[in-house]
Amino acid sequence: MRTRADVLAELSEVQMIQPKSWGSSVAKASRISKLKSELNALDNGSYLHTNEPVNVTNNKRLNSLLMVIKSQLNQYKANKPE
Repeated sequence: MRTRADVLAELSEVQMIQPKSWGSSVAKASRISKLKSELNALDNGSYLHTNEPVNVTNNKRLNSLLMVIKSQLNQYKANKPE
């Protein structure tokens, strides 16, 4: 989990970099905006841990989709020319 200090350190690093083109300037502004949003979320206590796995075992639609994909993969493997 990222701490407030981690986000502040990355924010200061990004702000120090001088853009060399218009595209890098836009990317820098976007990154700064994202880091500020993350910092605000940390301060408000609404930060979501994006690196944690999501439990989707109860999602019937996803499970049925996975079953279809697996069956199609098995059919492909069975009919694959050698």
